[in-house]
Amino acid sequence: MSHAQSNPDYNIVVDVDDDEPTLEFQDFATATAQPGRMTTGGSSAPPPYQPPAGAEPGTSAHSVWAAEYWAQYFNVDSQDVVQRTYLAVVPKDSFLDVYNANPDLWGTFWIPTSVIFTMFVTASLSQGIAEALAGSQHAYDFTMLTFAVFTIYTYVLVVGALVYGSTKYFGSHPGLMECFSVYGYGMAVWIPVSVLCVLPFNWFRWAMVALGFASSGFFIMRSVNQIVSRSNGSLHKAIIPLLLVAHALLVVVFKFKFFSYSVSS
Repeated sequence: MSHAQSNPDYNIVVDVDDDEPTLEFQDFATATAQPGRMTTGGSSAPPPYQPPAGAEPGTSAHSVWAAEYWAQYFNVDSQDVVQRTYLAVVPKDSFLDVYNANPDLWGTFWIPTSVIFTMFVTASLSQGIAEALAGSQHAYDFTMLTFAVFTIYTYVLVVGALVYGSTKYFGSHPGLMECFSVYGYGMAVWIPVSVLCVLPFNWFRWAMVALGFASSGFFIMRSVNQIVSRSNGSLHKAIIPLLLVAHALLVVVFKFKFFSYSVSS
């Protein structure tokens, strides 16, 4: 479009382009956050659990009985496992925000397994030292290993499954692997606690057990509370205290079964 203006001394011709792009405004309030990114504002609850691509039944070319199906849950490196273990031992940041970006079973399985081995070895070593100082002969108690296997695996699998079932029933959209991972990684703090409890000071062992209970208990309760918070109900008011009691009972078993021995004759 052209507009012309006349003047005794000069003429001005102004061209106006009708095809100039117009301004468009975007509503950022409704924009969807990218998975694995931290967001500000809104609800503090993490998004619902997202399994690896093809992990849901009917969406994968592989059967749940095929190795390829489970291989996707081991698609992590040592740095990923170390980071997640650190978040479990020092729970200052959200574990689920990191875990749900790439769910794994590697740490979920190997951390409880490592705890079983460490508890048996350190408890046997400590008892051997105590008996040597008392002048008696030491014999390995392999029933302690069997007890550790049964207790730890049962706690991780059964309580994790109960958390999954109850939160799913109340609409929190949990993931089964997600719930198992919380209890699997939650065992990590008992590795250093087991090593430190070799020292023959009962007050020190009590302090280490209390520290382990506080660290692992806070991590588990915080993570479960994040899962429960995805629903609008008040499920957390009932489930959190029950889970805390169950965790306290496990710690009591740890103390008197693996961290109690005497050096007196």
